[in-house]
Amino acid sequence: MADYRYQVINKKGKTESGKISANSQMEALQLLTSQGFVVTSIKPAQRTKLRSRTALFPISVKEVSLFSRQLSTMVSAGVRIRDAVQVLSLQPVFSRRFRRILTEVVLLIEGGMSFSEAMQHTRVFDSLFINLVIAGEAGGVLEEALIRVADFYESMVDLQQQVKSAMAYPIFMMLFAVMIVGVISFFILPNLISAFGGDAPVSGIMAMLLSLNDILTNHWLLLLIGGIALIIGGKLFLKTKYGRTVKDLFAKLLPPVQRLRKMTAVERFTRTLAVLVSSGVDIPTALDLSSEVSESNSIVNAMVRAVEEIRAGETIHGALQRQGVFPPIVISMVETGEETGKLDVVMFKVADFYRNQVKAALKQLISLVEPIMILFIGGFVAFLAYTMYDAIFALQQTIG
Repeated sequence: MADYRYQVINKKGKTESGKISANSQMEALQLLTSQGFVVTSIKPAQRTKLRSRTALFPISVKEVSLFSRQLSTMVSAGVRIRDAVQVLSLQPVFSRRFRRILTEVVLLIEGGMSFSEAMQHTRVFDSLFINLVIAGEAGGVLEEALIRVADFYESMVDLQQQVKSAMAYPIFMMLFAVMIVGVISFFILPNLISAFGGDAPVSGIMAMLLSLNDILTNHWLLLLIGGIALIIGGKLFLKTKYGRTVKDLFAKLLPPVQRLRKMTAVERFTRTLAVLVSSGVDIPTALDLSSEVSESNSIVNAMVRAVEEIRAGETIHGALQRQGVFPPIVISMVETGEETGKLDVVMFKVADFYRNQVKAALKQLISLVEPIMILFIGGFVAFLAYTMYDAIFALQQTIG
């Protein structure tokens, strides 16, 4: 099948443009006409390879979620896509950078591009969003596609917020420990050493803390630049397949974390697959995009093999079962969805099930981490206190 770009007049007398897939230009014309459109232009579209998010600082999922919801609401109310994006580009609720991107999208649409092509051209929207919009444009159901996009990203943001809330206490305890070390290294130790003449011999932990004080005092600018570079580089690295491998290796060291990561990957995969299939995206593309969203190397590699088997005539559940990366319940539900022709509905139910499992596993993990963190902080503070008192006694003996 080939893709064709078209311009039509809908039943409300408004002009629309987009892409449609058909075996021939005549078939594409018939499909559009059967939907009640008056076709004013139709021509073969040049295929371009979709790019994933490539920006150094990509748009936050929260901002994409808000944009997709407001856009779907405006399009549902009958506002043209170009006008809707232009209105949103002026909203102060979005960052200045995102408003500039939306302004660029408006200009590209005015230049003759479809909404999906304009999004792709900016190279900041992920391939999932773009493919859902392409499916909506091709099927003449852009309004429904945008609603699904909004629901998907809102669900993703909600889960991220729950993870952040659950991790707030452990992170606070870690920062508290760092603050204690900082106070001792920068304020208590220097005053303590100066009280004993400034040249008293120190060793062990005290010597290490004094060395840390000296390094941070004399080289703070280099350490700050290095820390920022390390954080940015680390974030970019963790988004690559090698970074995912590193996360998988660390997760294997802690079985509860590994179990949580596996369930999270399955939840993302099944929810993304449900949204894509319900929007009319073909199965191979849907499986490929869903595996990327899962952020699991095992699922990504398995889907490469599964897509090849499906294209060779294998059933979806048969191809997935052979990969050995999904629990039996997922395979069984996929088989049910294939047999009933409601794969998207079934996958939404599976995703909801695993979402609840992720919440329960996260609470269980935090319940284990909290007492461990308390014991660690308490033991750490006690050790520092013992070290300081021991050093004070040693200094007094030296002076005496």
